[in-house]
Amino acid sequence: MTIPFYKPHISKEEEDAVSRVLRTSVLSRGEETEKFEKEFAKYTKKKYAIAVNSGTSGLHLLVRIMGWKKGDEIITTPFSYIASSNVLLFENVTPVFVDIDSKTLNINPLKIEEKITLRTKGILLVHILGLPAEYEAIKKIKDKYNLRIIEDACETIGRPNNNFLVTKLGEATVYGFHENKQLTSGGEGGMIVTDDSIIAQKCWSMRNQGRSTQKDWIKHVILGFNFRMTEIQAAFGRSQLRKMDKILKRREEISNIYSSLLKDINQLAIPYHSKRNKRSWFFFFITLLNSKDRDRVCKILTEQKIGFSTNFFPPIYTFPMYAKYAQGNFPNTELISKTLLALPTFYDMKDKEVKMVVATIRSAFLK
Repeated sequence: MTIPFYKPHISKEEEDAVSRVLRTSVLSRGEETEKFEKEFAKYTKKKYAIAVNSGTSGLHLLVRIMGWKKGDEIITTPFSYIASSNVLLFENVTPVFVDIDSKTLNINPLKIEEKITLRTKGILLVHILGLPAEYEAIKKIKDKYNLRIIEDACETIGRPNNNFLVTKLGEATVYGFHENKQLTSGGEGGMIVTDDSIIAQKCWSMRNQGRSTQKDWIKHVILGFNFRMTEIQAAFGRSQLRKMDKILKRREEISNIYSSLLKDINQLAIPYHSKRNKRSWFFFFITLLNSKDRDRVCKILTEQKIGFSTNFFPPIYTFPMYAKYAQGNFPNTELISKTLLALPTFYDMKDKEVKMVVATIRSAFLK
């Protein structure tokens, strides 16, 4: 591969962090995890952070802690990685899909109310491809119908502020640390953040087989799982968190180069940009006019051994386990899933490599 689709940033700091853990012989339930939780809580400006083995596990814990159960309906997006809906099915909760906005690619707030029924208990809100969902519109709906919200920010890490409204709507928020994410904890991992002490205590207990969080830790007080993060993962994640702002800045620089060099190509569109809603760059992506144009670009990228992905995202309701939930029309989801193309975006990517990707895309439209 000339240019990979993604490449996790691994430097001497990460290697030293892993070696530090190996020298202690404590590989689980140790100080590294506790320190990572405290540092991550501070970074996201939340009172509590609970480390888990994946973003999926974090979402699963929260669905159970919210008390959502069989017969309850939860509003969510069909344009997401399947995990954000799987966690509902794990608990026999009914996902109710709402189409996305064609610009933001997040759930369309204007379409939510028509899907609300007496069984609607909440929203599993996904901040897709690094862009926070529309805060004000969704908050009005939340308040009007007294809904509980879980935020899936697995693709949208960053310091929350007035232009980056993540963690503001939900009772808890989940981040994911897979190797393709802006921050990775060594391949897998995740973090739940919240200001609610009861949610935090339940998460700490439930991720550790339901054990008590008090001194009598061997006592199992609720039904739980083994969703723990390892000490090696925590140490790796801590190393990355210390340079998170630097990593995000570089990914933004890469995306700005892409935007400036691709914006004049009529056959494609660059990602939606809003000054009032900053994006954390998970991947830079383009949307083509149609699937044939996307196929043409994919063919030439493959010939040049440049990585890419067309898997962001197949509509969730197209998978067999979701067939009975495919109720309604989702024109934007259908179109975007057929025309979106994610391009190489990673911290160690060179400017010349970005320009090589652009030149390759341009050549697809010169033939």
